[in-house]
Amino acid sequence: MKKLFTLICAIVGITSLSAQNPTNSGNLAEGFKIMRSGAEGTPYLSEDWYIGYGIFKDGTTSRPQQMNYDIHGNNLVYKTAGNDNVMKLMDNSFQGFILKNGDEEMLFAKIDGNAFDKEKDDEKYYQIVKAPSRNVIIQYEKKLDDPNASGWMSSKDNTLNAEYKMDIEYYVMNKDGKYEEVKLKNNSVLKVFKDKKSKLSSYMVSNNIDIDTAEDLSKVVDYYHSI
Repeated sequence: MKKLFTLICAIVGITSLSAQNPTNSGNLAEGFKIMRSGAEGTPYLSEDWYIGYGIFKDGTTSRPQQMNYDIHGNNLVYKTAGNDNVMKLMDNSFQGFILKNGDEEMLFAKIDGNAFDKEKDDEKYYQIVKAPSRNVIIQYEKKLDDPNASGWMSSKDNTLNAEYKMDIEYYVMNKDGKYEEVKLKNNSVLKVFKDKKSKLSSYMVSNNIDIDTAEDLSKVVDYYHSI
């Protein structure tokens, strides 16, 4: 319960929520059925489905349900009870969502394009790496690589299959309070935080950190914002 509370606080940006059970609010019965076929791979975050909660602005959550993140369409989707129909959630009031699979919990927040140093056109869901800190986020993209596409034609009319391909980008909160893209490399991170490069370098050496995971990145960026 404490962990769920922490994740919700990271979304709504407040600390005054009372630690109580998630509210079983939010009706997922009304959605738009998604039909996709003929392409290899999946447009979703994973082939596996999660138990998920949508998070509203006031910190309440939707009922737990089988959910996934449709990365290709930037939609939160769910399966209807009793069958495998995949439905797009039509409620746009969610500020984020939590996906749980066993011990794994992933938090996603809706972030506007003007929160980035290079402003983006669209508002999208981004994974928060280490809640309640929002210093490091991950953007997932899935593009449909269709070798047969031409004009309005697609692979459904040809012999070769299209394929969904994943692209992952990492962003850190820079000194100006904007998200800036980095690679999972020491030099890439130090370039963004060059105003405290010497201190960060010493911190990474003393803590034996060689950035190659999002968790490593989060440690370094959180340290930067603490000094």
